[in-house]
Amino acid sequence: MFLISFCFLVTSLVFILSYWRYDVVMQDIPALMLRRVGDVELRAKVEEAMAANNPDEARMYLRIGQTFGYGVSPDEYRERLEAMETPWEVAKRSVGNFADGFVEGQGESSAGVAGAMTADFTVVGDVRDLYEQFDLYQQEKPVDNVIVTLAGVGVALTAATVVSAGSAAAAKSGSSALKMAARGGRITPRMRRLLMRQGSEVFDYHKFMLATRGERSLGAIRRAAVNAYNPAAARALSETAERVNNIRRSTSLVATVDMLRYVESADDLRRLEKVSGTYGDMTRGILRLTGKTAIGTVRLLRRSTELIWSMLAGVASVIATVLSLAGLLQRRKVA
Repeated sequence: MFLISFCFLVTSLVFILSYWRYDVVMQDIPALMLRRVGDVELRAKVEEAMAANNPDEARMYLRIGQTFGYGVSPDEYRERLEAMETPWEVAKRSVGNFADGFVEGQGESSAGVAGAMTADFTVVGDVRDLYEQFDLYQQEKPVDNVIVTLAGVGVALTAATVVSAGSAAAAKSGSSALKMAARGGRITPRMRRLLMRQGSEVFDYHKFMLATRGERSLGAIRRAAVNAYNPAAARALSETAERVNNIRRSTSLVATVDMLRYVESADDLRRLEKVSGTYGDMTRGILRLTGKTAIGTVRLLRRSTELIWSMLAGVASVIATVLSLAGLLQRRKVA
């Protein structure tokens, strides 16, 4: 009886331990918002956006308030928002920001990043960035190898987009968004290392720098970039760029560039893609309100009927083992 009880106990413990595992799941964002954010914080974000003359961002926070049940009503801000969205005000903001983005390669508004993207799709932006980094190289100043790599890849992808009738456009859009984030200091150190691992075989920036030594022609810089590009090794970087482009499609270009500051790994990027697919252009506001936690994970103890039965069987086997052992010892004393 003792041996039978003991074997039963061991078997029960094995089953219990096999079910004592955790499932890693996405963050419950509605619960996170309820824990982290109140009406006061949300209202402050709306006011901050309006003070910065950014009605689009103010409306984003108001949509978050409606989606998650906060006591912040759009009616409170209707008149002020409408005054900021007259055709004259919109045109005044858009024209200036677009021009700045086209020239500088980055922006804080939708029009600004649209200008930067337009420059990239006409090759002007990527060649400008290559020229800027090349100029730093000639002056023996630090060169941003991430910008060099993404700009070089961008030059080649622009040509590929034309040749392939647009099939490379997703990778091109994603790489431009990454480059804009790098120019704005929004790429984390870990993400920079990932991009360089993926891009080191795609674009040989050392070869590019050597090929352009002594060159001042933008055309020569463009040709050197194409020669330093290796399309056969582009798969990993293209997948990253296309994932960034998927985030852009779910949200917006300006939101994507801004949200990349929260991404430190390929897993973070995949989770951001998933969250943005659910919450759309509100994702940027959610991240600003809750931080990177919104694209994190939680560990939940796996519970199942088998686990409960195994625990009950374990308790029963412990009792049976103790009783049988006590009986065995009692018989030995009698003997």
